[in-house]
Amino acid sequence: MINDLKYLTKNAKLVCLADFFWNLGRTLPHAILTVFLIAQGCTLVQIATLQSAFMIVATISEFPSGIITDFLSRKKVYLVSICTLFVSYLLIGFFSDKFVILLIAYILYGLSISLKSGTLEAEVVLEYEKVGIDIKNYSVSSSYIISISSIIGGLFGSFFYNSIHEYVYFLALVLFLCSLVTSSLCSFDNMEHKNKQLSPNSIICELKTGFYILKKSKILCYVLCLFITSTLFLQPFFQYWQILYQENGISVEYFGCIYVVFQMCHLLGVMIYQKIEVKNRMIPMLLCLIPMVFSIGYILKKAILITLPLSVILFYIFYQHLDILQKQEAPKQFISSFFSLVGTIQNVASVISLFVMASCMNYMGTQNSYMMLFSLFVLLSIVFYNLLEKEDRQRRSVEHESKTNCSNS
Repeated sequence: MINDLKYLTKNAKLVCLADFFWNLGRTLPHAILTVFLIAQGCTLVQIATLQSAFMIVATISEFPSGIITDFLSRKKVYLVSICTLFVSYLLIGFFSDKFVILLIAYILYGLSISLKSGTLEAEVVLEYEKVGIDIKNYSVSSSYIISISSIIGGLFGSFFYNSIHEYVYFLALVLFLCSLVTSSLCSFDNMEHKNKQLSPNSIICELKTGFYILKKSKILCYVLCLFITSTLFLQPFFQYWQILYQENGISVEYFGCIYVVFQMCHLLGVMIYQKIEVKNRMIPMLLCLIPMVFSIGYILKKAILITLPLSVILFYIFYQHLDILQKQEAPKQFISSFFSLVGTIQNVASVISLFVMASCMNYMGTQNSYMMLFSLFVLLSIVFYNLLEKEDRQRRSVEHESKTNCSNS
C-alpha cells in the first residue's frame, strides 16, 4: 500500500489523508454506539428511529447535494460536510440526554454524509483525467485507507470506551479537525465552477441535462444497475450476519472479533484486485464463485464461519472493479451529480433489499435466504455486466472507425 501512495499526486495524497482522519473519527464510536445510546437512556425503538432519520436524510439530500456541488467549490462543500459532522458528534457525545437533540444530531449526520459524496474524490478523478493518469491507483489506495481506518476506529473505539466513555467522541472531534486542516491544504486547478451561477432554474436545467446524458448512455445505466444489484449482497451481509452465525451455533462473545475479520475481508479483496490483472472475462467466473463457496456451508458443519468471509472477499474484488468503472465512465461535467445519484439509488435499493431479505427469512430461514439473494445478485450482475461489455465494445468500434476515417481523409 505504501508503494501505491508514493505514486499518487499531491492532492490525491492529501485527500486520502483527510479521508483517513474523517473515517477514523467517524468509526471510533461505532463498535460501542448502541451500548452508549442505551446508557444515555435510549430505548431500542428510539435507536431504530435515529437510524431511520439518518438514512432518510442521507437518501433525500444526496442527489440534490451532488447537483449543488457541481456548481459550487467541491472543496468548500467537503469542508462544510466535516463541520456538519463535527456538530453532529458534539451533540451525540455531550448533549445526548434529550432525544430531540439526538434526533437533530442524526439528521445532521445524514446531511454531512450526503454533502461529502462526490466532492474531493471527484476533484481527484478530474485531475487524473486532465493529466492522463490511470485512476486505478487512486481508487485502490482510497479503498485501503477506508478499510484500515475502519478497522483501527472499531478496535480503538471499543478499547478507549472502557476507560474514557463519552470522551471517545472528543477524540473523534479532534480527528475531524485534522481532516478539516488536511483537506484545506488541497489546491485543485479547476475553473469549471467559476462560470456557473447557482439558481433554481439552473439546477432544474442541470438536472434535466444530467438525466438526458444518463438516458443517452447505456453504459452509465448499466453501471447504475450493477450498483443496485450489489445491494442484494451488501445489505443481507451487513444487517443479518449476526443472526446467521447465531443460528449456526457461533457465540455472541466472538462477534467483536468477527466484525474486525469482515473489515479485513474488504482490505483483502482490494489487495487481491491490485495484485492480479482482472480482465473482463474473469468477472462472470469470479461472481459465480460467490454462491459456490457459500454453499459449502450446507455440507460442512459451522463452515459458514469461513465461507461467508470468503464470499465477502470475492465480492469486494468485484466491487473494487465496479468502483473503478464508475470513476472512469462518470460524465465529467456532472461527476458529483452522478456519484450522488449512484449513492441515492443504492440507498433506495438497500431498503428494498432489506425488506426482501426479511421476508425471505420468514419463509425459508436465514441461510437459505442468503443463498437465494447471493445467487440473484450474481445472476443479475452477470447479465448487466455482459450488456455493459457489449455496449463498450460497440463504442470502441465506433471510435476506431471514426479515427480511421479521419486518418484516411
